[in-house]
Amino acid sequence: MTVQPSPALRRPLPVLLRRLLSDARRIWKLAALQAAVTLVLVLSYLWMGDVYIRVLVAEYRASAALTASSLASTLSSALNERLALVRGLTAFVEVASGAGNLADQFPRYAESLRRSVVGVRNISAAPDFVVRIVYPVEGNEKVLGNDLLKDSRPGFAETVQRAIISRDVTIHGPVDLLQGGRGLIARQIVYGPVKPWGAVGLVFDVDAILKEVRFDRVPPHLTFALVTESGQRVAGDTLTMRNDPLVEWINLPEGQWDLALAPRSSWDGLAHADPAFRGFQVAFLLLALLSEAITFMAVSRRYSLERQVELRTAELGRTKNELEQFAYAAAHDLQEPLRAIASYAQLLEKQQKGRLDEEGEGFIREIVEGAGRLKMLLRDVQLFLAEERVPLGGGVVPAGDALKAALTALKRRIAEAGATVTAADLPEVQGDERRLREIFIVLIGNAIEYRHPDRPAEVHVSHRRVNGHDVIDVRDNGIGIDPRYRDQIFEVFRRLHSRDEHPGTGMGLAIARKMVERLGGRITVVSNPGIGSVFSIHLPTPAFRGFP
Repeated sequence: MTVQPSPALRRPLPVLLRRLLSDARRIWKLAALQAAVTLVLVLSYLWMGDVYIRVLVAEYRASAALTASSLASTLSSALNERLALVRGLTAFVEVASGAGNLADQFPRYAESLRRSVVGVRNISAAPDFVVRIVYPVEGNEKVLGNDLLKDSRPGFAETVQRAIISRDVTIHGPVDLLQGGRGLIARQIVYGPVKPWGAVGLVFDVDAILKEVRFDRVPPHLTFALVTESGQRVAGDTLTMRNDPLVEWINLPEGQWDLALAPRSSWDGLAHADPAFRGFQVAFLLLALLSEAITFMAVSRRYSLERQVELRTAELGRTKNELEQFAYAAAHDLQEPLRAIASYAQLLEKQQKGRLDEEGEGFIREIVEGAGRLKMLLRDVQLFLAEERVPLGGGVVPAGDALKAALTALKRRIAEAGATVTAADLPEVQGDERRLREIFIVLIGNAIEYRHPDRPAEVHVSHRRVNGHDVIDVRDNGIGIDPRYRDQIFEVFRRLHSRDEHPGTGMGLAIARKMVERLGGRITVVSNPGIGSVFSIHLPTPAFRGFP
């Protein structure tokens, strides 16, 4: 019997090779397509997962920020309420010590203070800085006879020295108390006719304050830390400061406390552990084989996220506009009652002049001066908020005319300060005269206000052109600005000196910067402490602004 070869074996060898190569190419294309689909799915998963994580992180941070703000507000109110008690005690001791009946009246007044807030450990008075009176006496016997200026415990004597210098309430603590437990010690100096009479103090229980603030409201997935400006722990876990915390500041007379909230692991860790994200992973894996569905899901998800961002941005914009409108209306509507207060206070001052004692006349003067300061503040608030609503002049104006108008408005202040203001020729610039005048008033007024005490104030205004910008420099020889505060001085209500040293609202430079930016420019400062400062107004030249 003869065996016949199979048809496949009878085919020529090149045909078989071509078939094998064709099959190999088809398999390779399928594998490549599958790999491409897999890569697209992996990249889609990585991209969408990252977007989702960022959204969840933003939501967690926003929620934590609201919690931190609420806690900080409550803590600030609790501390300020207690500081007000110290100031009230100081006023009481000034009056009672002058009348000679301090020892008799002190217990009753101290009891009223003690009942007003929880956690008052003791209330003391220290004539000649030696504690002679304390309430309640029971449990505070160790405090009597304590010489505040010679107290060897760390920080105790320094607190009194700071109070003498600042003439305001100073806080020390938290510290371990002689009576046991931890407390905050608040002291203020009582001044006599010639020298300090002594000091008063209140000791507040730290745990009572923390209980009042309700730190138990912090969600379990977050930790918190409350530390002093020097880094001393008041409450919570100091490791919170290392986990990218959200920080709120609690302002105190001598500084601030930091209240920080952070996740126990990390913000990304919170998002990854969120049940919503776990559900997202499961859903994505189940739909991984359906590329069309995944594509649709990715597009839909992206649209949803973008829409959510747009809605939130629009909502924030509306909220911002509403807040600005409210602040502007409030500042405007407060002007009328303020004028009435100022007018009647001035009439009362004239009518009662010579009839009241010096203290009474001082009270009336404080009312008049306070009304004046509030009037200036409301005026600056209105000017700041209305800046974006006031249309631009849209033309070229002589900067020299705006400077002359500013010098006319400042004529009296320049004369009273004995200042000298000189100016080079200024060109025409793109802007409007009103804004330029206000900017010059702020910069030259500040140069006069912050003049050096050892030399007459000298201000020089000049012009230069740099990279298509008109730069107007306002140079002075005043006290200068510490480089650390060069950016902060342009913030609203930011002050580097007390109001007693340099009066003002703290909004001048903020208004000036907003006006310059409205004109399409910017304002910078270069300063050397003790030598002087140069504020530079950068304005695009008309050719670069594209105006006709």
